[in-house]
Amino acid sequence: MKAEGSYKASTFNLEFETEIQRLKAQVLISWEKEARTLKWFGLADGMNVLEAGSGPGFFSEKLLKLLPNSSVTAVEIDPVLHEKAVEYLEDKGGDRVNHVQASVADTGLDDNTFDFAIARLLFVHLPEPVAAAREIFRILKPGGKLVIIDNDLDLFWLTNPPISVEIVREKWKQVMASRGGDLSIGRNLCRILKQAGFSSIDLEAVVSHSDIIGIEAFEPLLDSGPILQMVKQGLISESEIESYLVSRDEFVAAGDRSMMSFWLMACGEKN
Repeated sequence: MKAEGSYKASTFNLEFETEIQRLKAQVLISWEKEARTLKWFGLADGMNVLEAGSGPGFFSEKLLKLLPNSSVTAVEIDPVLHEKAVEYLEDKGGDRVNHVQASVADTGLDDNTFDFAIARLLFVHLPEPVAAAREIFRILKPGGKLVIIDNDLDLFWLTNPPISVEIVREKWKQVMASRGGDLSIGRNLCRILKQAGFSSIDLEAVVSHSDIIGIEAFEPLLDSGPILQMVKQGLISESEIESYLVSRDEFVAAGDRSMMSFWLMACGEKN
């Protein structure tokens, strides 16, 4: 992910290792449905695949298992996450994984190289998402596709009993916008692809529900570390998050509870 964007792993959460586990949970919670949709969009074994904003390597690992005859080039600008991925995938990908520490907006990779590109939870943090999409367009082969997997905070999750998120959600949008991110990026994914030159644009939604995969899968996503970190940094006040923390604790303590999360998957093709 772009260091000059709204996300930096080492400072996003109160505890770095807790943040790594949160990133892992984000992959595990919806991988099967994302893989199914990626195949439906055209991802196939044997392709040369680009993963933009690859983070600590958990999604890369899933791709390597899904595509046993494919190579995966993992592009990550954050040096800490880059090193984490190199270490994590050392005995998992062999020579099928290529690690590149670079900005997705300036990868340094050759034109017309990749059959398929995936950017998962990356564009939400980029100050210039169209420029990043154009760079991926450049390095895709003609006929290659880019799938952006991202969220829109207004759609991100539904809970029963409800968690009071309105104040925190709006404040979080403001903080991320001040850092160059856009937590409402989901509603603009199709437009970004079109402006970058892609055609045959499509959009799908991936929904995960605790009644299907278990409430335990969602628990790392309820970690208050990122919000408390904003309090620590003086970006949001304790009074502004009080109602959220109370309702979150009530939700965690509830005997009968459920939770849904939503990812959006937008696909465009390079003609």
